[in-house]
Amino acid sequence: MRNKVLLILLVFILSLCIVTACSSNTPSAANTEEAQETQQPKELNKDIQEENKTDFETAKPDESNADDSDAQKPEETASAAPDISKVEESKPEQSEKIPQETPQPKPDEKTLLYIEGSGIENSITLSLDELKSMKDAFYEDDFFSLNSYGTEEYFHFKGVKIKAILDKTVLKSNASTITFIASDGYKHQMTVEEALREDYIDEHNPEKKYPVIIAWHENGKDYDPNKGAPFRLVIGQKEPGDVNKPQWVQNIVKIIVE
Repeated sequence: MRNKVLLILLVFILSLCIVTACSSNTPSAANTEEAQETQQPKELNKDIQEENKTDFETAKPDESNADDSDAQKPEETASAAPDISKVEESKPEQSEKIPQETPQPKPDEKTLLYIEGSGIENSITLSLDELKSMKDAFYEDDFFSLNSYGTEEYFHFKGVKIKAILDKTVLKSNASTITFIASDGYKHQMTVEEALREDYIDEHNPEKKYPVIIAWHENGKDYDPNKGAPFRLVIGQKEPGDVNKPQWVQNIVKIIVE
């Protein structure tokens, strides 16, 4: 009896298992509707994602615009850079340094020529450089000389006309004589009229006319101030046979007009 009961119970359990298995393989209507409802949200999400993707692509900036914006960046940077010229202009001006005048060296006493006397309005002192700067009065030529021994010789001189020097002093109407004084005390005197003449001659070339000059250069060399005042009186001949060499006073330091 017990065995029959167990057998019936076993058959019942097997039947129950078979029914359960079949019911799980066959979805119910409710389960089908739930599956459809579950699928619909998924499809809806897919549509939403596609719409979002389209919106995102639409919202992406145009590449050309991006390039233009990149190209404008240097200009923006340049415009942002401060104007150097304006910065420099805004700087406070530095006080300009006033150039100091270089003191001019005093001329050597050995190279000074003094012109004075009662026959002139202005006593003046001329340096060697000042005489050389008198371009309008510059004179250069070969002068013929004749000494008391009958020696004839030519010398080449550079200097200035005595007339130009006297013009600087302004001769008085009563001036009559001019005395040239050398550093050793030697003197030569001549009249104002003789000093102003410009028609002295060379007896070998009487057509040529010479002025009276104060020379600083003889035969290719300037006079050396260390050997005496660098000025010499040079005058041509008044007439053929005129002994003019003794009148050529060397190392002149002073001219006196009276």
